[in-house]
Amino acid sequence: MERTPSTPCSRIGGLAALGGSVLTVGSMFMPWVDTAGGGSLDYWHLSGVEGVQPDTRTYLMSLGLMLLLVVWCALYFTLRTHETRTAWAFGGLAGAMMLYGGDLRISEDLPAGSLGTGEIAAALGLLLLAAGSVMALAANIPEPAAQRRTGEASL
Repeated sequence: MERTPSTPCSRIGGLAALGGSVLTVGSMFMPWVDTAGGGSLDYWHLSGVEGVQPDTRTYLMSLGLMLLLVVWCALYFTLRTHETRTAWAFGGLAGAMMLYGGDLRISEDLPAGSLGTGEIAAALGLLLLAAGSVMALAANIPEPAAQRRTGEASL
């Protein structure tokens, strides 16, 4: 595979995806649920909430996927070909959508009216990650090779 330079648009998309994934991981340390006693719980301690316990597998998958997406988004800057960047963008978008689905499933089980700022930060981070992946994808679709006229009829 030939090494191809990235365009400013693709670098902006990669940075947006990386920023979105870091914001999503940062939301894990923000309050996700306000408890009845006036305290709050972050994402790391949601497994103790009664509504989340039936969705333990979804919670654990989301926890691992949040951390994996930061590594995945940082990987964009080591890729040098359009093909690998395109695969990266599809993977980033798929990871963001899976994580958003898990987030929605966990959030529906939380007590109504008790959502904290971590929930909002995670949703914004995932939207930023998805937008950055799409932007990087659009910027890394290679242009078709110039067709040469050779006088021979092509089939």
